Amino acid sequence: MSLTVADLMKLPSLRRAKVLAGHRGLERIVATISVLEYATTTEIQKRLYKSIDFLGSELVITGFCSVAEDVDAQCANIETLAAAGEVGIILYYVGIIMPAVDPQLIKLCDALDFVLICMPENEPSLRYSEVIFEVMNAIVRDELNNPTFALDLLEQMTRLPTEYRTVKTMLRITSDRLRATAVITDSDYHILSAAPWPRTRLSACESFVALAAKLPASEHCREIPGDYPIWIYREEIDLGGDGNMLLLVFAESGKLDPQLWRQTVEGVRLSMGVWGRKHDKVDMSELVRAIVQDEPIKMRRLGELYHIAVDALSDIWIIRSPAGENLAGWVREVRSLSANYAEISLCESYEEDILVFPIGSRPLKETEEWAGALADFFAKRGASAMVTRCSLLRHTADVKYAYETNKACLKDAMRIFPLRRCFTLAEIEFVRECRETAAAGKPRIEWYTSMLQPILARRDGADIVRTLAVYLLDRNSSIMETAAQLFVHKNTVKYRLQKAGDILGFHIGDVPQSKDLMYALSLVRLMRPFRDGSVK
Repeated sequence: MSLTVADLMKLPSLRRAKVLAGHRGLERIVATISVLEYATTTEIQKRLYKSIDFLGSELVITGFCSVAEDVDAQCANIETLAAAGEVGIILYYVGIIMPAVDPQLIKLCDALDFVLICMPENEPSLRYSEVIFEVMNAIVRDELNNPTFALDLLEQMTRLPTEYRTVKTMLRITSDRLRATAVITDSDYHILSAAPWPRTRLSACESFVALAAKLPASEHCREIPGDYPIWIYREEIDLGGDGNMLLLVFAESGKLDPQLWRQTVEGVRLSMGVWGRKHDKVDMSELVRAIVQDEPIKMRRLGELYHIAVDALSDIWIIRSPAGENLAGWVREVRSLSANYAEISLCESYEEDILVFPIGSRPLKETEEWAGALADFFAKRGASAMVTRCSLLRHTADVKYAYETNKACLKDAMRIFPLRRCFTLAEIEFVRECRETAAAGKPRIEWYTSMLQPILARRDGADIVRTLAVYLLDRNSSIMETAAQLFVHKNTVKYRLQKAGDILGFHIGDVPQSKDLMYALSLVRLMRPFRDGSVK
């Protein structure tokens, strides 16, 4: 849903209306419209106010009929609605019932960014129904054309005061959007929270849940026929360490649109992840998920919620187990360790990995020490984990690319660079290029590896190729480290590199001449991986 107050002002029934205050709220999304004539001046009216769920994103119509000349009561009504996250109010019959709009009311609405709309004054022929019909018609059309309920739910929840950000509120919004009963239960179908549709049917929830409990475990949607047929929808909501819950929806007005149902599940899962956990537990995993999945609107809204400048995040460290181990349980320790080397904006689990978003730059030596400390941390605990540093990402969309590329290529990177404890994104991209070359077929592979044949034709060719692989792929072109790994004298390494250079026609290590040679050596390792990294 994307319909704002400003959009609604273009409807025929509202074109002659004037926005008197709260102009900064014109871009707020509207989910529904209602009529409220309660004025908190009697005990009965107070009880009515407390009985109504003000769930935000609602536009309210009123004539302030019972408090037409009581400005204080009018302001009290505005404060109540704004505190509950409502969008704005449309005033009717000004000059007839309400003498005028008091400047105090305008000042209050401006301060609260609460939109104050005044219908044409001194017109007794105005009808609430015209605006209600056109607004609801526009909302329904917008829902059909823009099925973005997951984001809408997040938008409504984040704009509500803290005390309203509860599972009950989330279910109430869901129920109102689906025009269906929504229930959250534990895995044993014990009701944890419910929002009936219509609201007076709370007693029906238990019988509905009993029907859902009888469905086969593999069934997520079922029509129950009868005089009043009902569609039952069921989906598990995984909250990680906080256990699993079930979202149950009971639609009595017909089958739900499949896309709307998918959006509902995502919206509830997202809201439960943020607001359905222990109230003292700050969970930012949903923000990490939004960043990795490249969902700009969601990441922006969650960033605002957590006061994190998402656009300023340019680095990401991906800690992943090539053996498929779930590293999520080490998040707290990784966050604490990393804080010794950098200011950390985010450190959360994503799927089975740990993602760290550092802030600012640091000397390369400190970066390498940090990566080494992380590698040592997991090695001492017997966990297989590799760190990939992705630096200077230009856009948040690059995070998704970096994560998916690392996920796809990490194991092959370990074949090509078997001695590495930490990778960079550039190295992972190099491995991806090697994979693409290998996937292109034998002719393409031989186009690169054929350059090794003149070397292998020598009596000592295998030793020279092995030295090239260690020198270029394992030891960052260090003659001393290459000699140590091969257990030979440094002069032997120099001799072999010289021989290879004479045959190939360039100095080994020169860029870009050595690039094809690195592809050739990497392809051999990729196609025939050895534990010691040899290319025999």
